[in-house]
Formats: sequence, structure tokens, C-alpha cells
Amino acid sequence: MPSFKMWCHGLQRRFLYLSSFPHALLFSTATTRTTRGRREAKTASSMADYLVNSLGFSREQAISASTKARKLKSMENANSVIGFLEKFGFDETQIHSTIFRYPPLLNRNVDETLTPKIRAFQDLGLSGSFAINLVASNPEIMRRDLKSVIFPKVELLKSVLGSEENVLKAIRRSSWLLSGNNPAQMQENVFLLQKYGISSERIQKLVSLNPKCLLYRPEHLEGSLIKVEQVMGIKPESAMFIHAIPLMLGCDEKALRSKFDVFKSYGWTETDITKLAKKQPIVFNCLDDVIGSKLNFLMKELGYGPEYILQHVVLLTLSLENRIVPRAAVFHVLKQKKLLKNNFALCTVFKFKETRFLSEMVMPYKKLLPQMYDAYLNKRMGSLT
Repeated sequence: MPSFKMWCHGLQRRFLYLSSFPHALLFSTATTRTTRGRREAKTASSMADYLVNSLGFSREQAISASTKARKLKSMENANSVIGFLEKFGFDETQIHSTIFRYPPLLNRNVDETLTPKIRAFQDLGLSGSFAINLVASNPEIMRRDLKSVIFPKVELLKSVLGSEENVLKAIRRSSWLLSGNNPAQMQENVFLLQKYGISSERIQKLVSLNPKCLLYRPEHLEGSLIKVEQVMGIKPESAMFIHAIPLMLGCDEKALRSKFDVFKSYGWTETDITKLAKKQPIVFNCLDDVIGSKLNFLMKELGYGPEYILQHVVLLTLSLENRIVPRAAVFHVLKQKKLLKNNFALCTVFKFKETRFLSEMVMPYKKLLPQMYDAYLNKRMGSLT
């Protein structure tokens, strides 16, 4: 088995530490940008023509985008929409991205469609740079009807989350809440969660943390709820049940069992895996090779067995490259040089907040061990000797 020092050197390249939108007032009376290098088209016989001649799209981009809307209502209307977006605070890149994603926006009526929606977003507290990013990232939201889609969804979210502030936070996490599926489908998902015995408080927590769970087809959500209990062994009454739902929504049973097999390859039993799932289901959100790398280091390099890891499951949620390996290397150096001042277990050191780790394990040795100090700050732990 290679020594810890050799292992650190071998991973030197792996621990390199890899380290806003301007606010804009809606409907500002300030003069908007009217000259941004756009070429005005004298005529526009198609959507593609306008995208090329007025917005500077390449012919390939224009053809791709115009598959969603081949005809232009009128050049005057399109120019009004562009002017509206400029007044709203969109920059040239955001306008280009928005129209590329949803060219039919150029055919929308500014006064009858776009302005009311922006005012509705303002009333919800969605303003400035966030509203711009909301529309730019999901421009189809502008075609959703206020009365039949957006308002009912907001009311449903308010009933689930308890306050407008929480609704706003959920929308910030997933702008698709205001578009996506219809309100009735979202309501059906809420009923399904309630039917499965999940309390209102835990549904609120689930939607707050993972609002996308309401956007799945009810039959897919129901299938995931069943798998959480049958495949992962987590009962609905468990506090961890809601944390496993997003995992199963995005991971089929075959992929999950593949992750189980990684644990088994390191000597974990079905019972061990079930215990882990019940304690920390988010561990299985990791890719198979990430799980394997963590187990390889924790079990082969540090000698931790399944039982010990199950007592400290947080270890499997920490970054191997940015936390576990660099701290283990520092701990190893200090222990080797008999400089450890406290009788901390390495597992405890992994759990320290970064500020505490620096103040107790790194900063005191800045002059005595400058190489270690520099290496840790740069996360180049393979250079430690």
C-alpha cells in the first residue's frame, strides 16, 4: 500500500483550489439605450430576417430560433418589444439570449401582455436584476396567462409555504414554478404528498428546499415516493424521507443500485447501505466515481470501516479534494512533527468550520512551517513533505 505521503504527491494536481448583476429599476424614466449597434431592417418578411437584420443574429442562429415562430407580426411591434426590454433594464446580451430562447416574444403586445406581467412580478417582489434574470432564463414565462396560470400558482405556493416571503424564495430557487406544468398538476402533487402521510410542515420544508418536486408528473412523483420506501428503506414518517424524494425523482432504480454496488465493492453490506440511506440519503446524489474516491481514501488511506463511517456520515458529504485530503495532509504533518496541541481525532478536524481549522491548525505554524501554510492556502497539498 502506498504511503500517505506518496498518495498526497500523487494527487497534487487534484487539489488546486478553484476559487452580479447590476441592479436596474423597473420602468425607469431614465433614457434607455436606443443605439446598441443593431441594424434596422427596412423590411422583415420572416422572423429569421428580423433576427439577422435587426438583432445581429447569425443566419444559423436565426434559422434555429425561428423554428419556434416563423412569422413576424410586424417590425414595429418587434421594435416595441425590444424597446420595452431595454427600458426594463435588459442589456444587449440578455436581449439576444431571451429572444433566441423565445422568439415569439417579439409578437407579444407590450401594453396588453408584457407590461401587466412585469407589474405582477413587481407586486410579488420580483424586481430589478432578479426579474431580468427570471425572464432571460425562462422567457416563456411571459406567455403564461396571469389569471389561469401565474396567480393560481402563487396562491397554491402561498398555501403550501405559508408566506409571500417563502414563495419568493422558492421562485428564486426555481423560476419554472411560474411556468412549467399547470396549477392543477401542482395541486395534485401536494395532495399526493399529503396522502402519503407527509405533514404540512415537512411538505413546506421539501418545497422550500426543492421546489421542482411540484413540477413533476404526479405519476412520476408517486413512483418516486414508493421507491424511497421500498428501495432505500426510508419510511414516510422518517425526517429523512423528504430529503430522499429529490434523489429518487432524478435517479432511476438502476442508477441507485449502481451506487449501492460501489459501496458493496468496499465491503459494505445491504444493512450498512440501508443504515446510510436512512441517516444521510443525499450521499447518493454523488456520481459513482465520486463515491468510490471518497470510500477509497476514507477506508484504504485512513483505515475507517463502514461502522465508523456510519457513526460519522457527514464525512461522505464533505468535499474530498477541497476539505478531507488537504486537512488530512495538514494533520499528518503536524502529528509527524509532534506539533498537535490538542488531542483531536482526525474525524473531528474534518468537521471544523474553515475559520476554526485555519486558526488552530494552520495559522499558528505560518513561520515554523511556511511550506505547509502556503500549500494549504493554495490547496496544493501534494507538495507537503
